[in-house]
Amino acid sequence: MKTSSTPVIGLPVSPPEDGSPYYNLNPEYTDTVRRAGGYPLAFPLIPEPAYVDRMIGYIHGIVLIGSAYDMDASRYGQEPREGGKPSYPDRDDFDRLLLEQASERGMPVLGICHGLQTINVFLGGTLIQDIASQVPNALTHRAKSDTGEYVHEVELFPESSLNSEARVVRAKTNSAHDQAVDGVGRGLRVIARTTDGVIEAVEYEEMSKQFILGVQWHPERLAAVDSLSFLVFEKLVEAAAAWQAAH
Repeated sequence: MKTSSTPVIGLPVSPPEDGSPYYNLNPEYTDTVRRAGGYPLAFPLIPEPAYVDRMIGYIHGIVLIGSAYDMDASRYGQEPREGGKPSYPDRDDFDRLLLEQASERGMPVLGICHGLQTINVFLGGTLIQDIASQVPNALTHRAKSDTGEYVHEVELFPESSLNSEARVVRAKTNSAHDQAVDGVGRGLRVIARTTDGVIEAVEYEEMSKQFILGVQWHPERLAAVDSLSFLVFEKLVEAAAAWQAAH
């Protein structure tokens, strides 16, 4: 039973899409946080330090969700590719402010798809702007629909937060991205790849100091039927509960 000690998980919303005036937050994110044992709390994208400083005081962990937008390539020292998706500066600015506050506090963070890429860039990493044209013999990394269909396998590396046993495991995941981690951010280590070499998950090297996990697939879409995807949320909520107890 959830009690007042249940950790609260902050989720910045996704920007409006297709001309809509409304923010987006797929209920699969919030439903999965609840099933994993946390209370979800959605944040509007107000990239003001005072606002972020106030709001982070209400939460014990963060989920940076996916996005229909690309991150502005200038944020990691590159020119945007022609034909790429537009960026949404308020989302990128808000996420950076939130990560700065989380870093100061050692607060647990989970990044999903665009959220993983945001964490990597925040820590000084770079991105592959277009997998199809930049990765030789690339697999399909974007499904034809946004459902939870399996698209490819990932190889989970030994002794990571997603694989506690000292062995390599292959698992099927969904996929809905055109970009991916290229240069890995400081303090992160790769814990999963696809057979074409694309990075599918990273975690902080010093997880005892701060829980940081990023996955390139969309576990919220599979969590109801897939144990690995649900484990992603369970690990985040577990870390948030421990952080809450310590603070």
